[in-house]
Amino acid sequence: MKRGFTLLKILVVLLLLGLLFGLLSFVLKSGIENSLSVVENSQRLKDESLLILNIQRKILSAKDAYMEEGKLFLHTYAGDYYEGLVKCAYIYKDGALYYYEFPYPYGSINFYEEEKLIKLASFDSLSFLAESMGNFQKSFRGLPERYRIIVEGREYVLKP
Repeated sequence: MKRGFTLLKILVVLLLLGLLFGLLSFVLKSGIENSLSVVENSQRLKDESLLILNIQRKILSAKDAYMEEGKLFLHTYAGDYYEGLVKCAYIYKDGALYYYEFPYPYGSINFYEEEKLIKLASFDSLSFLAESMGNFQKSFRGLPERYRIIVEGREYVLKP
């Protein structure tokens, strides 16, 4: 009698190899997707923390501030584009945060030119609050004791 592989044995081996490679490809695909998700989340958190640090830098050197729903206006010495005392604004609208900077603190502190807004980032939710004498206010004029910035559920407390 000849010894050899039957067609049934070959088909069983091919089926087992197919299942093994299918499982390995699924594990590899899931690993890559999870890795990309972690990279995206860490990049988003890095950008968010750099944004908060930049706002804090401006708050520390602010001479005047004004807040209203989704907007923070400052007269500060920490401008991004101009030297000296500048007027800057952070405007949250339509799911995006915009930045405005003007080289002189003249005119109303809450005036900004819509066409000169620079898009910084997109967020599902963002709000600015001022803490003064233990009360939180969405509208505030002057320098509060603390600023609270809530970005997508994460709360940052900044003290000038």
